[in-house]
Amino acid sequence: MKKRIFLGLAPMLILFLGIGLYAVWLFSQLGGRIDVILRENFQSIVAGQQMKESAERMDSGLSFALTGEEERGRALFDNNVPIFQENLRIELGNITLPGEGELAHRIEQSEAKYQERAKVFWADPNGRRDMYFSELLPLLTSIKNDAQEVIRINEENMVQADRDARSVSDQSIRAMILALGLGIVVAILFGLGLQQAILRPIRSLKAAAKELGDGNLDQLVPVQSKDEIGELADSFNKLASKLRAYRQITSDQILQARQTTEITFSAFPDPILALSLDGKIDFANPAAEKLLEKLGPQGGIPLAVQEEANKVLRGAPDYLPAGFENAIGVRVDDGERFLMPRIIGMRDDSGNLFGAAVILQDITRLRLLDEVKTNLVSTVSHELKTPLTSIRMGLHLLLEEKIGSLNSKQLELLLAARDDAERLLRMINDLLDLARLEAGQTRQRFEVISPQALIEMALSNLEPVVEAQNARLITEVAPNLPDLTVDAAQIGHVFANLVSNAAKHSPPGQEIVLSANLNGQGIRFGVRDHGPGIPREFQSRIFERFFRIPGSEALKGVGLGLAIAKEIVVSHGGSIGVQSNPGQGSEFYFKLPPTNGGKK
Repeated sequence: MKKRIFLGLAPMLILFLGIGLYAVWLFSQLGGRIDVILRENFQSIVAGQQMKESAERMDSGLSFALTGEEERGRALFDNNVPIFQENLRIELGNITLPGEGELAHRIEQSEAKYQERAKVFWADPNGRRDMYFSELLPLLTSIKNDAQEVIRINEENMVQADRDARSVSDQSIRAMILALGLGIVVAILFGLGLQQAILRPIRSLKAAAKELGDGNLDQLVPVQSKDEIGELADSFNKLASKLRAYRQITSDQILQARQTTEITFSAFPDPILALSLDGKIDFANPAAEKLLEKLGPQGGIPLAVQEEANKVLRGAPDYLPAGFENAIGVRVDDGERFLMPRIIGMRDDSGNLFGAAVILQDITRLRLLDEVKTNLVSTVSHELKTPLTSIRMGLHLLLEEKIGSLNSKQLELLLAARDDAERLLRMINDLLDLARLEAGQTRQRFEVISPQALIEMALSNLEPVVEAQNARLITEVAPNLPDLTVDAAQIGHVFANLVSNAAKHSPPGQEIVLSANLNGQGIRFGVRDHGPGIPREFQSRIFERFFRIPGSEALKGVGLGLAIAKEIVVSHGGSIGVQSNPGQGSEFYFKLPPTNGGKK
């Protein structure tokens, strides 16, 4: 390829080199002619002009002498004689034209005779007038005429030299224009030929590469030369061959992977579906196909599941509910079944979403067991409450010593028993409240209230709890927050639980911050403390029933407070969570929808 490009450019390089050398020679010739004109002709013209002028001044000196100004005339004559002779000498040494030498020698002879007769003129004052007009003036006229002739022939030679130079210049310009035009034509012809020689195989490679990019791997580029383009074509053919082999291997692997995936999903008892970006079903395992057939003649996904799937397909986070309240009830085989939907966005290596996987876990049995457990807890708690009330009453009567005095040991035992009975009663009340919330039996009294008023209602019950733990409670409420539709008493219970936990775990004298601000489409309430924080591995379980952080300080309670708070917030259509870094305190928060999106 390098040789081909060089051979294609060589004629143009030679042509431009020839034009450049010719231009250098031409400029040298023109410069030489101009130098000749300046050095020879112009020098003779100046010498002739000086001879004329000095001869006229010598004649003026003789004229002064005739008028009686002897001294002035002699000085003028003597001063111009050397000037005339010097220029005559220059002219005699610069004879370059035909006839110029004869004129110069004639001037030399006339000047010698003129000087000889001038000596007589100065020596004989009596015959000056006749000598001047009869001899000196004719000699002077002859000298001036010959000097003028020297000037004339040199001027004519300069004009002719200028014409010759212009002629040479014009001829050279025409020759260079012709050579340049010829060079352009040759360059275009060679350029087109070189272009075709290079671009023809490149176009073939381009077309083959386009077909290769479109998936047509059966491409073969003809190798027409052994240069770099030929090597490129050969490399392209090898690449296409390797891609064909790789596609075959990859297709086999994809087919095997698809078969393995289908077999694996077919073994799952739960329905599994794969949705495309437009919400259509691309894949369904046998369990999903049976379920869709039993749901009705349309055989579609339940509306609630489709809505959540559409959100995930539009870029929302994965939908992974954990509570039974998110289960969806469907009629199957004349019975009611409950499905827990889990929707996971499917993304490629670059993070681009290309579909969603839907898993419909059948939790009918689990939900039934949860209801049985809830009813059992409610029943047992209710049955325990009656005898516990009698025990508390008996303990209070004994402590009042109305049926007899007590010694110190008896008093100590009864006080411990009373405290345990009160703790047991609180535990039973919490269990009953949690059971009612889970069963939806709690009667809620919703009202429209501002976040500021909601916090102020709760402060009267919160401040004593905080002061008992030697802490300080401050509030930070953003202005102009929208109103909420809530059960103020239940939300007050949530505040009480979060603030009391913060007070118990905060060092004495520290601040507990109760805040409210706008967060997205809801109102965010937060309780921030400066306690030891919660280890990350336990933060996801902090709202589970009966869960307590292992190794934590033994405090009263069995771990139901946060579970009850979660049930209350969820029943209001909100969400609850925690943000904590070990050693930097914790913030428990919950979000509630404003009135226009909350429950009425």
